[in-house]
Amino acid sequence: MIQQVHSHPDIYRIRVDLPDNPLQYLNSYVIKGVSGNLVIDTGFNRPECKRALCQGLQELDIRLQSDTSLFITHLHADHSGLVGLFAATGCPVYMHPVDYQYLVDSEDGSTWKAAEDNFMREGMPPAEIKTQFSNQARTFSPDPHFPVNPVHDGDCLHLAGCDLQVIHTPGHTPGLCCLYLPKEEVFFTSDHILFNITPNIQVWYHMKQALQRYLESLQKVRELPVRLALPGHREGDTSIAGRIDEIVAHHDRRLAEICHLAGLYPHSTAYDIAPHMTWSMRGKQWKDFPPTQKWFALGETLAHIEYLVDHGVLCCREEQGCRHYDLVRTET
Repeated sequence: MIQQVHSHPDIYRIRVDLPDNPLQYLNSYVIKGVSGNLVIDTGFNRPECKRALCQGLQELDIRLQSDTSLFITHLHADHSGLVGLFAATGCPVYMHPVDYQYLVDSEDGSTWKAAEDNFMREGMPPAEIKTQFSNQARTFSPDPHFPVNPVHDGDCLHLAGCDLQVIHTPGHTPGLCCLYLPKEEVFFTSDHILFNITPNIQVWYHMKQALQRYLESLQKVRELPVRLALPGHREGDTSIAGRIDEIVAHHDRRLAEICHLAGLYPHSTAYDIAPHMTWSMRGKQWKDFPPTQKWFALGETLAHIEYLVDHGVLCCREEQGCRHYDLVRTET
């Protein structure tokens, strides 16, 4: 399904359904220019996503060749999975080098193994770790052997007849980049800012203080003049400042909740704390969470715990290879 979301330049949204995924669908955006085109993000590397994306491009009469470029906002497979389609036909591919390198490093499974070992130290049982082998982010990720044009914060790209500004907003991933059309005040927010759901913030072994970096990235773009915000999932909006304030308040509540739970359940692991957190899972109990959602929930819990440890609110003690957390008691 395609929808025109802006005129002059002509910007279209291709809805790429994500089967069996709570995100429901990806917004793949296309800027259709007179002498070239730009596609932003792709969907998973699976037949259903390929069919939806290719059908949308065909309806727009866009061929995958050198005058069509692809911008990958970040490494997650629902955004990068079909990059091979474009690379194979000579389309230039743009991506931040940090996220590109993560894809390369993930090929042999070492990055997943590092994450699994970390989660085990945070209390996730080995049996739960094994259930993650079906994680869609792992199953439907792209072949990382594609040439990339690296982009960095502040780069100006002239693609599809448009001047686009690259804004590096680490947090959701280390290398996530948004695109901004200054003249039109159109902002492609990817998963940095979502309007119907809250972006998931995980811990990363090669990016410390993920939540701190994310909150800083939100403030970095808060005053950006925006007439139209186009997110990676669900619907967009006409401004971002109000939504940013809501997201910041959400994380403030998360931090306060973890402090409360750390007081109720002293010396807990992150995996002990996570089931007591408030999650939007339609009334499901922790034991009924799908494996992938447990993974995301523990990762988000850890990102907030890391923030509280860094700010001296929680302390961490490792015992028998497992980390335990307590409130830091202040003398009165």
